[in-house]
Amino acid sequence: MVKSVTANYKLAVPQYYKGNIQLLLPVCLLEPMKADVALVVTKSNDGKYYQGNTCLTLDMAYNNARLIARPNSDWLNVREGK
Repeated sequence: MVKSVTANYKLAVPQYYKGNIQLLLPVCLLEPMKADVALVVTKSNDGKYYQGNTCLTLDMAYNNARLIARPNSDWLNVREGK
């Protein structure tokens, strides 16, 4: 996942939660190129690493991300039935 985000920064979608900016990252479980859930990661206090906190459904991730701005990432905009 690190290589994917490094190659395409648009994969990491920001969300605002309890005064912090977190990143939403796609997790593909069933099909290699189709996100099933979004992993929520937060930067550590020392800024050296990111810690995974929880997973959200794609609908939950989309709703949280659009509070900051319209999500500009294909994996989050292509939700089942939307």
